[in-house]
Amino acid sequence: MWVFGYGSLMWDGWEREHACVRQVPATLPGFVRAFNKGSVRNWGTRTSPGPTLNIVDNPAGQCAGVAFEFAETDRQRVLSALEAREGKNFRLAEHEIVLSDGNRVTALVPRYMGKNVIPDKPLAERVKMIRAAAGTNGRCEDYVTGIAAKLKEMGIADPAVEELSGALQAASERGPERSSCSISSPRSPEETGLR
Repeated sequence: MWVFGYGSLMWDGWEREHACVRQVPATLPGFVRAFNKGSVRNWGTRTSPGPTLNIVDNPAGQCAGVAFEFAETDRQRVLSALEAREGKNFRLAEHEIVLSDGNRVTALVPRYMGKNVIPDKPLAERVKMIRAAAGTNGRCEDYVTGIAAKLKEMGIADPAVEELSGALQAASERGPERSSCSISSPRSPEETGLR
């Protein structure tokens, strides 16, 4: 069985606990990354949700990520672990992905389908939401810049992520416009898993 990761699944080492056979770069055709999952705990609140990573349909697009292979006999164990990790509002749907060697396989792909989906907004409005949001894991702005840094480190160029992180950087240079929430000790993206 295969699992496709496009966010923290790509780098936080979860697969080591579940006897991953191999991991390879892969792409998911027909989808792109989007910051449209409103975090109301980790990176935001109910009154000021933080836009976090998800995928959305885009027939002309493709999402670069990492594919993880597991023994078919481990399917139920891996499924249970993913369901517990991602939460009840993430659907694990089967989609065809393209491995780096050109082979096509079917993989489970987590996608948020809950009530906290943020409707599409202009870039400036998304930046404002992100800069205003903070939750138990820290500021949403740190989440977004952490995602951008991790993708860059992995050699993945993602236009949507780069556009948003660039706009955040420009807004930061213009001055403060952040949440008044006090966060006692923000943790690094590595510690939080960028969720």
